[in-house]
Amino acid sequence: MADLWDTVAPAWERNAEHVDRHMAEPTQALLDAARIAAGSSVLEVAAGPGGAGLAAAARVGPAGHVVLTDAAPGMVAAAQRRGEGVAQISARLSDQLVLDAADETFDAVISRHGLMFAEPPAAAVREAVRVLRAGGRYGAMVWAEREANPWLGLVLDAVGEQFGVAFPPPGIAGPFSLGDEALLERALQDGGLEDVTVERHPAPMRLESLEVWWELVPELAGPLAAALAGMEPDVRNAIRDRALAGAEQQARRTPDGVELDGAVLIGGGRRA
Repeated sequence: MADLWDTVAPAWERNAEHVDRHMAEPTQALLDAARIAAGSSVLEVAAGPGGAGLAAAARVGPAGHVVLTDAAPGMVAAAQRRGEGVAQISARLSDQLVLDAADETFDAVISRHGLMFAEPPAAAVREAVRVLRAGGRYGAMVWAEREANPWLGLVLDAVGEQFGVAFPPPGIAGPFSLGDEALLERALQDGGLEDVTVERHPAPMRLESLEVWWELVPELAGPLAAALAGMEPDVRNAIRDRALAGAEQQARRTPDGVELDGAVLIGGGRRA
């Protein structure tokens, strides 16, 4: 999985500002769930190019520190570049299931769209709890159910319809694998957290056009990006046409372009 995400690291870095705009309001809710404040020591896991960690750095101020980690070297390099000039930011290679951090060293651990790819997710939560100080907080953002996220679901549906199979296949950790509130709550509790809460937040995607949407989303979709790259041009074009046809039915026109629905779940909890 790390190798797959490494292949799309350049696209994630190139589009990082768009992702951060898309996730701006939910990210503030994620930081709230983790109770991040001035002076906090924060670890971001599965950080990608570090957008949530950069937002955390603005909260912790010069007295705090934020460590950005990811299992993909390309993502760590992107996070390092984006954090240049921010004294309280550092980045290093680390898998969310085996964190390169000592026990009880952080006030907060955050994950923005990484937990749903962990197998099993409770093990990633348990590892985060290990590095939290007593009373420290964990916050995770995951995508809500597929039906609430046509901005991505339509692309995955188009691939599945093209080949007559579900994409991603059932039983594989994917973007919607924790999209049910009860599943996320259970993963947090099984990982050892107390006082667990799960909240839903809107996260619509706004772009200039559906053509821009199609160019952007497959680039960021990890395994999907790799799969599309290996397809014949006529197959990719057929998937594109299917996706755009579906998006035409669900998108809302705005003065600045188009909007597709999106929603996230934000879970939080405390180490005893």
